Amino acid sequence: MTQVSETDAIVAGAGVWGCTVARTLADAGLRVLVLERRSAPGGNCRCRRDPESGAEVHVYGSHIFHTSDPKTWAFVNRFTAFNGYQHKVLARHAGRTYFMPLGLALVNAFFGKELAPAEVPAFIAAETASAGLPGTPRNFEEQAVSFVGRRIYEAFIKNYTAKQWGRDPKELDASIIRRLPVRASYDVNYFSDVLQGIPRWGYNALFDEMLSHPNIDLRTGVDFLKERPKLPAGKHVFYSGPVDELLGWRFGPLPWRTLRFELENAPVADWQGTSVVNYVDADVPYTRIHEFKHFHPEDAETMARPCTTICREYPATWKPGDEPYYPVNDAASAALLGEYRAAAAREFPDVTVGGRLGGYRYLDMDKSMTDAIATAEAFLKKLRNA
Repeated sequence: MTQVSETDAIVAGAGVWGCTVARTLADAGLRVLVLERRSAPGGNCRCRRDPESGAEVHVYGSHIFHTSDPKTWAFVNRFTAFNGYQHKVLARHAGRTYFMPLGLALVNAFFGKELAPAEVPAFIAAETASAGLPGTPRNFEEQAVSFVGRRIYEAFIKNYTAKQWGRDPKELDASIIRRLPVRASYDVNYFSDVLQGIPRWGYNALFDEMLSHPNIDLRTGVDFLKERPKLPAGKHVFYSGPVDELLGWRFGPLPWRTLRFELENAPVADWQGTSVVNYVDADVPYTRIHEFKHFHPEDAETMARPCTTICREYPATWKPGDEPYYPVNDAASAALLGEYRAAAAREFPDVTVGGRLGGYRYLDMDKSMTDAIATAEAFLKKLRNA
C-alpha cells in the first residue's frame, strides 16, 4: 500500500469523475490516493445483484452509458465490454402506452394520424403557433410548448415535470427542457448517441477495473473532509463532493432534488416488458418504474427466471443528509454557487473541485468522464511545464 507521504495527488470521491481522474493520473505515472466515503467505489452507479431475481439492481436509479465522443468511448472500453443495449423508454398516459422520446411514433399514436416524417415539422409548427406564446420563452412551460405544442406538453411533460421538480413548470428555467429529445422519425431509441450500452459484467466491475492500477491506492469508508487535517500539505486534491460541504455550508446549502426508491420482487419472468416506463399523469405518485433484468438481455438465465426486480421511483424534496440527485438551477442557486466557487478558489488553491456534486450540475456519465480526463490532462500539462 502506498504511503500517504509518497502520494503525488489525492482524489476525494470515487464516483465516475473521481475514478476517471485517478486512472488518468496513474496512467501518466503519478501515485494517487483515492479516498471514498462509502464502502465501495462507483458513486451513484453502484449496483447489487438480487439473489432471487438474479438482476443487477441499479441502487441509485438506472444508468445507461451513452456517448458520441470516440475518445471517451475508447477510454471506458479499456476497462469493460459493453452489451450493446439500446435504451428505449415508454410512457403511460391516460391508460395507454406510448414510445418516448417525442417522435413520429408518439405523435401518430397520440393524435390518431399517419404523418410522414416530412409532415411532422409543419404539424408541430401548427401546434405551437396555436399556443399564443411570446417571442422568447421565459420559462420551462413556454420553452416546452414552443418545441411540441400545448397538447403534447399537457399530456406528456407538464405533470411529469411537476412531480420531478416539485414545482409548477412555469417556475422552472427554460434550459431544463432542452435535454428532451424531439424527432421527426420512428427512431424510438431514447438517446441519439450511437455508442451506448451497459457494462457486460456490471458497473461494479467497471469501477474496480478502473482503479486496478499499481499507482492507485483506494481507501473506502474514509471521509476526506474529516481526514484532511491529518493529510500532509502540498498534495493536490481532486474533490468531487458537494462544494458547499467543502466550505461547511457557510452560505447555506445548495438546493437539490432527491429520489426515493421502492423495490419489489415480482413472481413473473417479465413484469413490464422493458427497462423503464415513465408515468406522466398527476394521479400517479411515482415518475418511473424500472425493471432491471432488461438491461442485460444477453443474460438468458436471468431473463428466464420466474422472478424479476422492479423499482418505483419517487422524486422528493431534498434536505441535508439526503442523497442529492438533481441541482435546482435558478437565479438564487446560481448566485449561491458563485459564492461557493469564489470562496473555494480563494481558500483552497490546492483543490480542484469537479464532478456532478462539486460542479453542482447534472452530468451524464460520458460527460463526467470527458470532463475528468480534460481536468487530469490539464493538471499533468501544468506539472510538465512547472
